[in-house]
Amino acid sequence: MSANLTRRLAVVLLALLASACAGTPASLGPLEPAAYDPSDRIDYSVTECGAQVMIFLPLMTNDRLVRAMELIEKRAGDRYIANVRVRERWTYLVFGEILCTDVVAATYGPPRAGEPPPLTDTGR
Repeated sequence: MSANLTRRLAVVLLALLASACAGTPASLGPLEPAAYDPSDRIDYSVTECGAQVMIFLPLMTNDRLVRAMELIEKRAGDRYIANVRVRERWTYLVFGEILCTDVVAATYGPPRAGEPPPLTDTGR
């Protein structure tokens, strides 16, 4: 093999390994100001996991938080999501590790008609 071909192959291999580390950003804060009823609270808890095989092969690890937040948003429906808490944990295995993300979020219902002005979160 020529030295030029070997270098190109090494660059492609390193680029593939580096792309395995890319993740998707997750939004945890309020997206816009919202009025809500503080007495109508429901907490949702979600756990999403992935594996890291032989330290070099990530399987469903980089988007755990995004998947968890999408599931909470789906469960919450039109409820206001606040007080998001995130916990990371892992378990070592013989040939890698299991990585898990636990997300707990408090959700609040919309304000009821005919009541005093509800609380408003300005997103700050």
